[in-house]
Amino acid sequence: MAARAMSYCKHRLDLPLFPHTLIYYCATLSTIFVLSLYVFVPQSIRRLPRDHVLHIQWRTGIIMGVCLVAVLSYPKIYCRVDVDRDDSVAILPWYRFLGVSWNIDQDIKIVAHVFVLYLGSFATSWVKIYHSARINHWKEESHKYYLARNRRDGSPVMNRTMSLLPKPKHLYQSFRTNWVHSTIIFLRNFFQNSPDRWTKLRNYFIAPLSEEIIFRACLLPPLLASSKPTINNSKNKILALSPIQASWIAPLFFGIAHLHHIYEQWRHLNPSLKTSSTIVRLLAGVMFQWGYTTLFGAYASHVFLRTASLSGVVLAHMACNYMGLPDFRFVQSTSGYLYDYRWFLGIMYLIGILLFILGFGFGESGEWLESRFFPEESVLLTLLHR
Repeated sequence: MAARAMSYCKHRLDLPLFPHTLIYYCATLSTIFVLSLYVFVPQSIRRLPRDHVLHIQWRTGIIMGVCLVAVLSYPKIYCRVDVDRDDSVAILPWYRFLGVSWNIDQDIKIVAHVFVLYLGSFATSWVKIYHSARINHWKEESHKYYLARNRRDGSPVMNRTMSLLPKPKHLYQSFRTNWVHSTIIFLRNFFQNSPDRWTKLRNYFIAPLSEEIIFRACLLPPLLASSKPTINNSKNKILALSPIQASWIAPLFFGIAHLHHIYEQWRHLNPSLKTSSTIVRLLAGVMFQWGYTTLFGAYASHVFLRTASLSGVVLAHMACNYMGLPDFRFVQSTSGYLYDYRWFLGIMYLIGILLFILGFGFGESGEWLESRFFPEESVLLTLLHR
């Protein structure tokens, strides 16, 4: 019977949230995820810089091992073993509760929803291409004007205003210079430069995959399956957490797991720089990181609860790591030519944020409504209670 539960699973719904079991499980798994990087990685490797190839390879192997143990132990902990496959009770493969499925349409929608938030960032990239094209157009027209005037001193006329509509050839040239060439350099460094390749693999693949396995796939189903007994202590349980509550509790463990970065940064500092002001600066930076990782964790948790798609949240995590934090320096006069486009960029950022919020499909009372990006009902909740 236990072996069959390893293939097919009826998820347990009698999981107490307090005072033990579930919270301990979440805290223990999060702690193991972080401590394994220090306990199982040799000290000689830990002394190496964080971006050193050997350091990344060791950490990758350890973290993948932790993920494998967490995934394989999940059905033994949370699957009922008293259910036979031929019973009338609907059961699923155990890995389905961890979000292991492939729905390419839904995954594309998740990534599209993430990219909507970065509308301002995409607009900034377009402005760089557009402004470069305007400069090239201006230089060409200035040169023609100089030839027409047949100036003898040899100095070109450079006081003409730039055109708002550069020629298509200048847009194409600017696109190749600002995007195509930089993409080629990115790919060339990835395939030819081992340190650069491993750093990118860690940031854009290994970290998103491992963190989503641990902090979404392994934490959220038990949290959503947590229950509290009724007044008469009947067999019918009441959910201890709503999907929205669960999507805000799980990220707390995700955010706390990033606090060890302050130790990493402190450890690699020059001894002469280890001052009280440095501690304050590191604390401020880590708290800021904890804040935005917790916010992203809440978003990824919400997406996982509504779609039950591990691949979707991994792709969303990869997209966010690649795009990075939005750059709002365009509002400063010292930002150069971007300052001239500040109103356009500001409006694009606001439109992106508004569309991102509307994409969730929340109603007036907080219920989920039909969305172009997500299912109306929580897929994970449906799987747990089918």
